[in-house]
Amino acid sequence: MESILMIIAFVLFAVLSDKKGSKKKVPVPRQEMPSPKNGGNLGFKIPELRNAPAADKRNSEWILQQEQAYRQEQEAKKREAEHKRQRMLEEEQIRAAEQAAYEIQAKLASTPVRRPGLRIPALTPESAQQAVVLAEILGRPKAYRRRR
Repeated sequence: MESILMIIAFVLFAVLSDKKGSKKKVPVPRQEMPSPKNGGNLGFKIPELRNAPAADKRNSEWILQQEQAYRQEQEAKKREAEHKRQRMLEEEQIRAAEQAAYEIQAKLASTPVRRPGLRIPALTPESAQQAVVLAEILGRPKAYRRRR
């Protein structure tokens, strides 16, 4: 019971001290900046903008021409990008064909050429590896080999 009373007292103290300690803020009146539109003087001359379109070019016909030129430029960029992508695909196909031809040529070069009538197998890296393995299997045991 005492703890509940302590909590309520603390909450009341916090609320009352918050109300008492704060002051109301007085709103500051907003002053308008002088501008040529309002008839005021800025104190300096507004400079001309560089590369700004002339006043006679700001009509709707000029804007439509600019939009049309922009669209044509974007379409040209799209066509160029598509052409570039097409060339890359063609080059990739050529590289794949060259790689396949190279693999076939390498496979044919590693295939032993057998002459009719010879009983000696052709020596390739695979047959040499197989010969070493067979020599270890079929050779004398290590225990019976002579030491040097």
